[in-house]
Amino acid sequence: MATPLPLARELQDLRTSEIIDALDADFLSLLSWDWEVRVARYPASHPVLGMPDCEIPGCVKGTPLGEPICVGCMNRWRRSGLSLEDFTARGRTGRLRSIGQKLCEVEQCERPRRSVAARLCPAHQYHWARSSNLTMEDFLGRPDLRPLPAIGPCHVASCYRMRSREGNLYCDVHASRLVIERKRGTFDGDEDKWRRTTPAVAVDREISLRGLPDRLVAELLYSLQVRTAREVKTRDHRFRTICDRVRILQIPSLEALDDADLDRVGLIDDLGMIVRVARTALRRLGTTPETERLKDIWDLVVFGHSGTLNFTKIHQKAFREAVKVWAYDELPRRRGQHVASSLQNTIRGMERLSESLRLQREDGGHQPRLLSRTDIDNFCTRMAFLTETGVFGAYHRVHVIRSVRQILNRIRVLGLTAHGEILDGLPASFALSVQDIPDEPEDTEAGKDLPDEVMRELCDNLDRLEKTSYREIRVATELLIDTGRRPDEIAKLPWDCLTTDPDGSLILLYDNHKNYRLGRRLPIAKATAAIITEQQKRVRERFPDTPTSMLRLLPSPVANPEGKKSIGTIGDQHRAWVDALPDIMIPVVVELDGKHVTRLLPFDKSKIFPYAYRHSYAQRHADAGIAPDVLKDLMDHRELSTTQSYYRVNQERRREAVDRVTALQFDRHGTRVWRKAQGLLDSEHVRRAIGEVATAYGICLEPHNVAAGGQSCPLRFRCVGCDHFRTDASYLPDLERYLDDLLRSRERLMSAFEADDWARSEAVPSEEEIRRVRRLISRVKADLDDLSPEERSQIEEAVAVVRRSRTVMLGMPRIAQPMPDVRPWRLP
Repeated sequence: MATPLPLARELQDLRTSEIIDALDADFLSLLSWDWEVRVARYPASHPVLGMPDCEIPGCVKGTPLGEPICVGCMNRWRRSGLSLEDFTARGRTGRLRSIGQKLCEVEQCERPRRSVAARLCPAHQYHWARSSNLTMEDFLGRPDLRPLPAIGPCHVASCYRMRSREGNLYCDVHASRLVIERKRGTFDGDEDKWRRTTPAVAVDREISLRGLPDRLVAELLYSLQVRTAREVKTRDHRFRTICDRVRILQIPSLEALDDADLDRVGLIDDLGMIVRVARTALRRLGTTPETERLKDIWDLVVFGHSGTLNFTKIHQKAFREAVKVWAYDELPRRRGQHVASSLQNTIRGMERLSESLRLQREDGGHQPRLLSRTDIDNFCTRMAFLTETGVFGAYHRVHVIRSVRQILNRIRVLGLTAHGEILDGLPASFALSVQDIPDEPEDTEAGKDLPDEVMRELCDNLDRLEKTSYREIRVATELLIDTGRRPDEIAKLPWDCLTTDPDGSLILLYDNHKNYRLGRRLPIAKATAAIITEQQKRVRERFPDTPTSMLRLLPSPVANPEGKKSIGTIGDQHRAWVDALPDIMIPVVVELDGKHVTRLLPFDKSKIFPYAYRHSYAQRHADAGIAPDVLKDLMDHRELSTTQSYYRVNQERRREAVDRVTALQFDRHGTRVWRKAQGLLDSEHVRRAIGEVATAYGICLEPHNVAAGGQSCPLRFRCVGCDHFRTDASYLPDLERYLDDLLRSRERLMSAFEADDWARSEAVPSEEEIRRVRRLISRVKADLDDLSPEERSQIEEAVAVVRRSRTVMLGMPRIAQPMPDVRPWRLP
């Protein structure tokens, strides 16, 4: 058990007392900590710090958790060429290295042995050697054998061993070490400094903090406690190295360390990271929101978020302090994983305003009372100038001005311009109106969705992703592709995320962290559910003792002994995988000698990122004819306009696509309406927009039905028998599904289906309707087959564009459609 804190009476400052108070008594007991001895000892069994005994008989070293043998035996086993079972059965061979210190076997002797293998202290060893023909047992049984008193501890500050020889200031190991250093010429002659800085004798599972200042000891223990609580492993040799290196520096506290000190003593890479994380934990200790808000750089962990907020680029102190008040007021209303980046982006608007005032005013903007509308005009003009000169884009300009308007208005609402406040006297004219916000540039992109060729190539190389990363990254990518969720929503899925509706439909349970909408339900395909089920089984086998309610579907491979922590971002592994793939060629229409031709060009890999799968999911469902309001629910958006932005197609591209598809338009008899591809007049485009209504597999031109929005069909949707019906190549998949539905309905109604004869005869699809639909399908396919490969490719691309922007009529009974799948070859 850890002893109480006798150190308390000797504390040097309140900060040291605060750190010691933060140390958990159970954690100190876990380390067998004693404030007098100051040696931390790792336990044999613990999910994070545990170091079990080596399984090799005769070896007394500890092993890394999860490994059967220690590092030394592991190296000897690999060199032996034996199987692990045979090597273990052979036991420890060769000379056993001395570990630790034991007392002489002479009864009541207080002096240590020369080594663990030896049984006597040096003095008694000398007497035994002079006793002729006596065995060790006979020597130990001599009645005249007297025990010897202890000489005292080693004078090396870090060492807790006892001295074994009179007249020697050090234990045997340090005495030998000093001799060796003198022989090698590495000893600088300052023996007092050597005593203070030389490390203790390395022993498995032991870390000596002796010889370090009180505050530094408390800081090191607290940093180890924090890392252990986060389930981050800290190997004993790493922690020992850090203690030895800071002992060399002779610093009073970790907070006194800088990067130059870390490099000077070799605390680089992972060791430097451990020290930096420790300093961060110490900085947060005792910090409150009330104290943190006074700083110019905020650690948002104190406010319950992650990341930092930086106010240092706002040059005017009054505005900087006012923006801090705004941020402090805004933070409680923010949720999700990206609060820091969102607020910092808004603050960047004030940084731009601050820069404008500093450059364009003689007083640098430090006197709020003297500001006016002229300064706002100068700021807006500067933003326009920077946009035109390419310093930043038009979107950034709109965002900056909106952000400044938002903060300035909120500052006034918070009363910061009142008498005696931070911005006392700020004129009312120093404000931005809605008219000051420039129009947003039109989005000329067709969306961030990935072409089908790219998606197929990515899906074919998922095995390669698993080999270059690990299983959880592959599963996360597959779920992103199949479900269209945000990356952080997939990464944080619980183990029990799969359920069913009352009708047996498979449902994915997830949390919409961005909008703080928890327990969302998403219909998924059987193939997607199979991926989840397989991953659940794998996780359950890896963490059999953890309750499923605490498990994660995608557990982190590091610092996660119980499977309770999710993986982080998959961006780095995903980017490395994509970059390693060969070029993905896609057909692109280019202009060559005044003609549009199709060429295979490599796709820009920078457009392949995890969030693009969400856009592709939306586009895939839009192409399949999913109604916008249904797609809004699938995407879990509150506003339909948000959903539409995921598959928006620009008007020019849509118009060109309509012109191409119209060239393959047919009437109800299968006769081509247009004989060649030609552009429509502007008035014709308008007429088509208001003079037709969509059906499930074509368009209707009947005026009364058009006026009623497709709700007044006199033929009850028998479109193939109506002269007002038109269809084209873009409706081919819908025609084929309709034909399948007719055939299924006929077979079902012709079987033992209980219904009156008149109802059955009315409901059974006619042979003529089936024949008409088949003829339409045949004519569309025949005309497509007559096209050249280049024309066929252009038509297929145009069909995809038209389908993306199509509004499906909701009044007509719909044909049952399967959930669109980017990998239809998988088992259902």
